[in-house]
Amino acid sequence: MVKAHSFDGEIDKARAALDDAIKGMDAANAGLGSNAKGNGRLEAINFPVEEALVRETIALLGRWKTLALSLVKQLDSLTATADLQHRRLFDEKAGIDTSGLLGRRIGQSHAKPTSIAADLEAALAASASLDAQFKAARLALVRSFRDCEAHLVRVIERRQHIDFEIEEVQRRADGLIPRIFDRRSSISSAHDAGSRSELEAEYSRLTAEQNDLHEQERALQPGRAALQRLIDIYEELVNVLNVQIAAINAMAGKLAIDIEQRIALLKAVTSEAVPPLPSTERPTAVAALIAAFEANVLAGHDLASRKARADDIFTRRLEPHLLAMPAADAEPSEETEPET
Repeated sequence: MVKAHSFDGEIDKARAALDDAIKGMDAANAGLGSNAKGNGRLEAINFPVEEALVRETIALLGRWKTLALSLVKQLDSLTATADLQHRRLFDEKAGIDTSGLLGRRIGQSHAKPTSIAADLEAALAASASLDAQFKAARLALVRSFRDCEAHLVRVIERRQHIDFEIEEVQRRADGLIPRIFDRRSSISSAHDAGSRSELEAEYSRLTAEQNDLHEQERALQPGRAALQRLIDIYEELVNVLNVQIAAINAMAGKLAIDIEQRIALLKAVTSEAVPPLPSTERPTAVAALIAAFEANVLAGHDLASRKARADDIFTRRLEPHLLAMPAADAEPSEETEPET
């Protein structure tokens, strides 16, 4: 019995990381939503907890993305290996002249069609699971992004309302300055005690009003500072969510093309095998991928160029450092595995 590569462990780790990240996003949104309410008590906000929650959520999203990215690359590498093994069934020199380690290693051995097909079936099973994760992750991220953005808009509106109140108080306090200055000057030049007493009383009233306005401004400042701190904390989360959505789109786009490649290669291996490969019952998810491929009249069309475009988007979005890598540095060494 052929033992195929298993991705079950990696898939389970990614699924657990995604579940944790979704819980983190929900908790962060619940906290922000509560603080965004107009009657929320700003002095009761525990900022260290808020900041820790957002940092943890961002870290969980990063962990899931790292695991998902690794899976996409591992599956692509396995597919490239299967493709080279398939070509070696008809051309023993295929891959022997390849300068990379992958080509040299494959060139030293021959794989049987049953082994190639088993690896492709395993890759498709993992692809189906990963595709489901991408769909779930995108729904959760888009929902969280929209909710977080809406809550953040309300927080910004609350801060703007306080800004307006502070500006109004400052305007009124500034408007008293000429009157206070005038009364103070008039007191020193008053010719009789009655006039002086009246001016002093008005001066005291104006300065008291000014002091009261300054006190109102000081009372408003902590609320404004609290709201601004919330904005700073959650703007980072909104930006990260937006970036993660773009990353999922790039990974899902590549995976979709890679699934087509795997199915086309599996069909080639099974149809060309002599003697024919024994039929096996496929997992429901894999059978669904193949059925969708067969139902799509454009499936497999212009596959090489579409894969090249998807790989380019994937690299630019998720591995931009590879685009600037010198050609000499891009060559894998004897001791390291090549990245696909």
